[in-house]
This record gives sequence, structure tokens and C-alpha cells, in this order.
Amino acid sequence: MKHSNIKCIYGNEPYLMEREERRFLTACQQRAGEAPEQTVFEKDVPVATVVEAFQASSLFGGSGLVIWKDCPLLPIKHGGRSRSKLTTEETWFLAQMENMPETNGLLFITKLPKETSKLDTGCVFFKELSKLADVAECHLVDNKSVMTYVNDYLAQHNLSLTSRGDRYLRALFQTWETIPLMYVFSELDKLQIMLPDGTKQIDAKDLTSLFAGSMEKNLFTFTDYFLQRDGTHTLPFVDGLFAKQDAFLKNTGYVITRLRLLRAYKELLAAHCPPRQCDEILTGVNRGKSVKYALYSLKKVISYWKIEELDELISQIFTLQLNIRRGMAAPIDMEQLICLYCQHKGRA
Repeated sequence: MKHSNIKCIYGNEPYLMEREERRFLTACQQRAGEAPEQTVFEKDVPVATVVEAFQASSLFGGSGLVIWKDCPLLPIKHGGRSRSKLTTEETWFLAQMENMPETNGLLFITKLPKETSKLDTGCVFFKELSKLADVAECHLVDNKSVMTYVNDYLAQHNLSLTSRGDRYLRALFQTWETIPLMYVFSELDKLQIMLPDGTKQIDAKDLTSLFAGSMEKNLFTFTDYFLQRDGTHTLPFVDGLFAKQDAFLKNTGYVITRLRLLRAYKELLAAHCPPRQCDEILTGVNRGKSVKYALYSLKKVISYWKIEELDELISQIFTLQLNIRRGMAAPIDMEQLICLYCQHKGRA
């Protein structure tokens, strides 16, 4: 049976983990009628010490909350089979949790060390703990789920996005693989300060200053100008996006995907492909990600490019990537390609 005074939080999204911790602390306070006395333990504390803390009763009848960070009984998954048998100590620990005073609370917090790290949820201790505790998994937010949090956050401040504003943010977030919510919300807080008094809806024009200076925002802005073949606004971004090899590979991957989408879209329009089938094909080109919001910007530049030019440019970027691996070129050579294709606008 689950106990409302036991909780396990794990993941690598700081905002979501802190939110879950605050909610649990609030619930503990409401249950006890006062703020509980907190005791925080780090990873290597003996199990018996933790048990002694959460089984203790205050001399003055107050409540207590024990927080155990990075509990070693909840290991990170490193491959291989998960442990399937409880140790004697683990069995005793679980029994002590079941008999913990209702006025006390126990909170496990495990911060995963890397974006790719996973908790070993297959280990027997985690499975048994899950029967007793409320478990909150707080993984990094990606471009598919971030807008849910954005819209909820804006609604709490009596704000909403126009259709153009929503479309703009969804397209912008496509440049991120994972998105830190703390960063997103701090930018939205800045936006609220800049909005005129009485604003209820946020349009795309209000959002252009968000995330200024970040690699992802620069990549989004660069690609937008480059697809317009606007060399004046494109070139200032080149050095920061392509001069270093690690950034070069990631950022050229995003650019190539946009070029392939534009090429496929032109071809599908020429073939008079039905909209639904067109959307399915383009989603495949976009590696399973929705193209609903990317199409809005592609429609504006479709007349600037010929299919032959797109094929040629994609091929040249692939060739540049290969030559860099062979030591025959440098990432900054991307600048020459950018200059070449911003010299004129080919009208199809």
C-alpha cells in the first residue's frame, strides 16, 4: 500500500524536480499542521542512521522530514541485469518505512549525472519502494513536450499565445534537443516585464527577443535568413555556429534537415500531393517530428530555391563534412557555401 508521506523523485530536469519537492513539502506541512523539521542526508550515510531519523519523534510532538539524496539503494543503470533479490538490510529498511510515524515524511531525491543516465528501475529495491512511495520521474523536456509547460506557465499569469506566436515558438524549439525549463521560464518572465500593461495575448513579434545569444536561437535565426538567401543578416552568425567542429556537426545537421524538407515540399507540391499524404511524407523526412509549424516558414521561401540548387547545396555540405573528417577542410569553410548561395535568389 502506498504511503502519502513517502516520495521518490529522480531525473535530470531541475525545475520539475524542485516542483515535485515543493509539492511534497507542502503536503507534509498540511498533514502535520506545521513546517516539519528537516534532516538531509547525502549518499553514503548508513541505512540505520536514516531509519533512526524518520522513526524519531520530537520531544515537543512536532513532525520531521528526512531527505535522502542520491540513495545508493537506487543505483544508476550501467548495463547488465538488474539485481533481483533484496539484501537483508534492504528488507529491514522497507519494513521500517512501512511502520514510519504518519507525522513524519521520507523523501528520496536522485539527480541523474548525465542527460543519457537512467535510474535502474528494474532493480528489486526500486520495485518494492514503488509499492510504498509516490514516484516522480523528472526527465529533460524535449521539443515535443515543452509547449505544454509554456502554455501552462503563461496561463498562470493570465497570458496566452496567438496562433502565430504558438507557431513561432514551436518552430524555434525544433533547434533544441532538450530544453531546460528554468531557462524557458526565466525568458518568459523577462518577456512579461517588457509587455505593455494590459496585454493578454502574445504574438510572434513579441517573442523575437527571447533566448537572445543562445546557440539554438542563433541557429534558428540563421536558418530563417539563409532560406531567404539574405546574406546581410546570415553571415554574422556563421562564425559562432560553424567555426568549431562539435557545433558544426550538430548545426549542419539541422540546416540539412531544413533543406531536405524544403526540397521534399517543393517536389510534393509539384506532384499535387494531397495535404494529408504530404504531411505524412514530410514528417518522415523530419525524422518523425511534426512539420506543421516548420511548413509555415518554408512556404515563405519556397519560391527562392530551385530543386537543383537544393540538391547541389545538400551534396556540398555532405562533401564538406567528409573532407573535414579527412583533414582536408575546416568547419569555417561553411562560410564559402553560405556566401555562394546568398549571392542571388533563384526563382522557381
